[in-house]
Amino acid sequence: MNTALIAIGVVCAIGIFANLLMQMRKPQGALPQIDLSKDITRLEKELGNAKQELAENSGKSKRLFIELEQTKAKLDAVERERDNAQKTLTKAEAKREDQEKEHARGLEKIDAAERALKEERQRVLESEVKAKQKEEEERDRLWNDHENAVIATLTDLCKLPHLQFTSYSNNNLPDDFDGSLKPDFLIEFLDQYVIFDAKASKAQSLQTYIDDAVKKTADKVRKNAKIYPHIFLVVPTEAIGELKKLIYAKDEYYFYIVSREALAPILSSLRRISTYELAETLDPQKRENIINMIAELAAHISYRNAHEILLTKMGAVTLERVAQIDPEIASDVEQKKNEKKISQLAPSEIKRLATSLSEQNLEMQQLTSPKAAIRKKHLQNVEDVITQKLL
Repeated sequence: MNTALIAIGVVCAIGIFANLLMQMRKPQGALPQIDLSKDITRLEKELGNAKQELAENSGKSKRLFIELEQTKAKLDAVERERDNAQKTLTKAEAKREDQEKEHARGLEKIDAAERALKEERQRVLESEVKAKQKEEEERDRLWNDHENAVIATLTDLCKLPHLQFTSYSNNNLPDDFDGSLKPDFLIEFLDQYVIFDAKASKAQSLQTYIDDAVKKTADKVRKNAKIYPHIFLVVPTEAIGELKKLIYAKDEYYFYIVSREALAPILSSLRRISTYELAETLDPQKRENIINMIAELAAHISYRNAHEILLTKMGAVTLERVAQIDPEIASDVEQKKNEKKISQLAPSEIKRLATSLSEQNLEMQQLTSPKAAIRKKHLQNVEDVITQKLL
């Protein structure tokens, strides 16, 4: 563009100079003649060169103009692309921000869920710990109350007129008794001492605790002539059902696991034996058989009491569940229950069965006949289970 301006300036200068020459050629009096042909020729040549350069610069200007327009078009296209890209980027950034916000909300929800889960786990753990602690406290209270109750029951029973046993507690043992063993309660029986020991267990497995107690007690009383060979370990009635074994034979001693409810019949049986007029002359084996039978009866009573208590508890729970069903149905059930007549046991039937063992056996045979709903193999399984429990 600068070259074109220069060329135009040169052309204008040449034009002005030529005009001056023309005016100078006109006659003006007596002015001297000047030969300017060379200058004119030179100027004409320069003018031709300037015209040629002007033409060339004009072509270049056109090309530059075209290129400029093309460049502008390209620039516009680039700007449009840039604007489109900016819009796309803006949308992408907005979407990314939305995603980040959504992700942040998701993380917050996850954190909240984790905190809630952690709090729930902690609550459940604390609840389990409290429940376990309460269970252990209740178990400890049960065992402590049980030990005191056993000693109190035995003390009261031994004072009854029809029993009248000389008794000792672990706080006032007899003078000739080995102090290495301090059972909860002793009674004099046929010049020996019968041990009643209330077992207080804090172990999780009562069976393991009893097994260990039997072993330790046998080691302490071994070859002690003052200890009667039949020893009674008293546990709460509720705990009888946890045990698989109720009678132990260890080093010529017999250990019987009984409940507090069995103490009265045991003492009554021992008093009958001790007051029997032929007790001193009884064959040792016969006397031993009598004791074994009494101990088995005591164990049976304890086990039966445990079953009755547990079944009563199950019945109470069932009745509570009935009360929790639909109120209308529960009301109808209660009404029907109140309308039912209580079944009365015929006194004559009770007397018939209570006074005759053969009648009892006959009734049991009828219960186990093929017409009964209980299958023989199931009955045999029950008998095996009961036998194992008693042994």
